Amino acid sequence: MSTNNTYGGKFCNPDERQITTIGTGYIANFISGGSAERAGATLTNKRIYFSGNAFSFNDKGQLTSIKEQKIVNVRDVTGVGYKLFSPVQYVVWAVIALISGIVGMALTMDEVRQGGGWGTPATTTQEISTIGGWSIGLGIVIFIVLLVVFFAYRKTLLSIEYAGGNIAFDARWLQSGEQDTFIRNIHLAKDKLYSMAATEQGFVVNEDDADEIPEL
Repeated sequence: MSTNNTYGGKFCNPDERQITTIGTGYIANFISGGSAERAGATLTNKRIYFSGNAFSFNDKGQLTSIKEQKIVNVRDVTGVGYKLFSPVQYVVWAVIALISGIVGMALTMDEVRQGGGWGTPATTTQEISTIGGWSIGLGIVIFIVLLVVFFAYRKTLLSIEYAGGNIAFDARWLQSGEQDTFIRNIHLAKDKLYSMAATEQGFVVNEDDADEIPEL
């Protein structure tokens, strides 16, 4: 653990110590103004500092994105983990577009008579009309575009939930392994805070006793 912020910034309390960072880190991202897609966070022994473009889920489960700076007390964190956001409505719309194109083609087929001469009966065949060709072609194009949008918007998010809200990072911008390190250190910081609180309230004699399982 470092005794101060790697990027030379200031924390809320002078006795806070930087534990780890994720993304670009809070202060570096804050000073640079944050890029369009990336976000940074710094974990101290007391708080988590956010800066940059982050995601959050509203009451309806919809994903929103906003550029912000935020400070959350470690003790208020209620959960940390991964969430897969899949906008399945684009897949549904893609299928509907393709089916509509097929139906449009089927309903506008042209009847073409062939043959029919001395002693030979005429035969009737179905051919795709100009409108039907445009219909199926447009349906296929929309189908492909919507599938591309689905895969572009699908995200794996590192989500940090706290009392009153949540914030999430796009995991594709994070280096492999740093997510798990960040999650583990949040839990360790919370354990430390709770053990200190138990000591201060007289439930244990010293901090070392806080992690011991009592005999029943």
